[in-house]
Formats: sequence, structure tokens, C-alpha cells
Amino acid sequence: AFIEKSWRETGLTQLLVARIRADGRAEIGFFLVDLWCLGVKDAFLYDDDTESAFHELMTEHLPEEFRERLHPACAKKLIDGALAYAETLGFAPPRDYRKARRSLSGLEADACPETFAFGRDGRPCYVQGPHDTPDRVERVLAILEARCGPDGFDCQLLEDETASEDERLDARDALREFFGGLGPEAPDFYEFAGLVAALHTCPVPVPPEQFLARLFGPNEHDWKDENEVRDFTHDFSVYWNGIAELLAACAAAARDDTEANPIDLYSDDFDEPDGEIKTSSLASAQVLWSRGFLRSTRDWPEAWGDATIRADLAPHWDIIRAWADPEKPENLELLLQTRPAGHADSLRQAVLALLRTLRPTARPFA
Repeated sequence: AFIEKSWRETGLTQLLVARIRADGRAEIGFFLVDLWCLGVKDAFLYDDDTESAFHELMTEHLPEEFRERLHPACAKKLIDGALAYAETLGFAPPRDYRKARRSLSGLEADACPETFAFGRDGRPCYVQGPHDTPDRVERVLAILEARCGPDGFDCQLLEDETASEDERLDARDALREFFGGLGPEAPDFYEFAGLVAALHTCPVPVPPEQFLARLFGPNEHDWKDENEVRDFTHDFSVYWNGIAELLAACAAAARDDTEANPIDLYSDDFDEPDGEIKTSSLASAQVLWSRGFLRSTRDWPEAWGDATIRADLAPHWDIIRAWADPEKPENLELLLQTRPAGHADSLRQAVLALLRTLRPTARPFA
């Protein structure tokens, strides 16, 4: 059995259980398990398949860098516990679970020594999935309110993905103000922007909840109150989707399109009172943005895979590393060699090259 590494943090996980027979045939059960609320959200069975098909399925759903082994008895215990928890809330598994559970037959949950917790921080928490329709959301919330009361559960609903340009700019301005008010140990807005862009560029998307869990590093942010949390969550969601849409447009743009720019820096951010642009501040922001982009490779190496060491991508990484530390003589020399006079186009071109190679059909994460 294999499970996603992030299952403890996200509450939602894919889980694969395979029974390999002596003749090499395989019976493979797939389960999408919601430990916080709904139990088994989806399930299906691949019957009388091959062991090689199992490995192909696992590579598709659970790439090696994102999975970990789980004892089959613990897989059954986790699934049974999630089902039982969901049942207390009024939710039943999907019809296909009946077939998929055949892959669990003969397993004894009591043989698993681990203890699993359900709910988030002891409370049911419904997280709306990308395929959960408004009607589905309304039914789930109605069931939870009937069973738990209006204040007895938590929920995370998707933001409207059709935010207007004004809403996106308002969210960006709010985030600039938010990060500008943090201490020196916290990320700067432009480092944050580089991180977001990087996580829409890497080959394997990183869910936004995982990003937020690591954003502030080992020292978690001390939120003022629930209003600050709510406002930040809204602004972040709008910004996250906006950058995803920007990168999708850049990936699809013609290669000679000089307007295709995946770097979220506006000259208006650095206007002086006399209307001139403070170029030193713009350059500093580009440095911070590049450092944020590179930080993603350290914090989420599994999402990048071998992309950071591929020979064909090395020149582009060299440019980004040079921008992240331009005071090094060798980096400054490289930038002077590759930067057209008058503007820093080399960084834009390097990021575009990575994007078009690694995520040629980039789309917003749902």
C-alpha cells in the first residue's frame, strides 16, 4: 500500500492498495480518503490487471517523490476509521467503494499499531474540492449543520475563480501591505511572489495549503485576529489564481511576444514623487523575486524532481541564481553578458524557458 506523504497535513489523500498474485496478476484498489469530514470520497477497483499496470497507475497518481509506503493493515485501519467518522456526520461512501474494498479483504485492521485521528483539530472540517458543485456544497453544509450545529464544524470553500482585474490588483496591494508590515525574518512580498510563480512552474503542482504551511518558515505568523486570517486567505486565493492565469497565458504566448512576462513586478510599485522610477528598488525587488523562486527548489525539491539538474535547463537556472545574488563578481559578469541594455530581460526569458519546458500547458491549481 502507498499513500501521499502530505496526508497528515492536508487531511485528503490518495491511497493505493495492491494484491499481487503469484502469477503476476494484480488487484488494485484506489481510494480518495478525506480524514477530516467525508471519509472515502472516491474509490475504484482495477481487477485482474498486471503488476506493471499497478506501477504505471502509481506513477500517475502518486509519483515517487510524493508517496510513502503504508502497511496494508494500516491502510485498512485508516480507511475504516475515516468511513466510521464520516458515518457519524451523516456521510456514506460512493457506490464504487463496494468493489474497491475487495482489495482490502483478508486484512486485519487490528494488526496496525498506529493510531489515526480524524477531523481537523478535533472538529469536522469540510474542504470544497474542485469538482464539488454548489449544490453538493450546499448539501454537505446542510448535513453538517444538522448534525453538529452551525458552530460545530469548519469549512474551506473555493474562492470565485473569475475575479476581475480590479479584484486581483486589490488583492495584490493588500498582500504588499501585509508583507510590508512583517518583521525582517518573514518573507518580503516579492520573495512571496517568486515563490508563488515557482510553484506554478515546477513539474508537479504544490497545493496552496501546503505552500501556506511552509510560507513563514519555522516561526509561524502570529495572527492578530480572525479577521486578519480571513482577509489574508481571501487575498492569497485571488492572487494565487491570478498568477496561475498569468503563467498559463505566458506559456501559450508566441515565443517572440515581449509582453509575455511571468514576473509580477510593476514599475508603478517604485514610482518616485517626481514620476521617475526608482530603478534601484526595482532591481532589489527582482533580486528578492529570484530568491523566492529559488527557495521553492529547497523547500519543495520533490515538486521539481530532476528539473534543477537537467543540462538543457542549466543556462536558465544560472541566470536566476545570478539575479538572486548579483553581488558575486561571476554573477554580475554573467548578467552583464546576457542583459540587453536598458532593462533586465534575461530573468524574464529564463523563467519563461523553464515554464514552457516544464509546464507548457500551465493551468490554475484546483
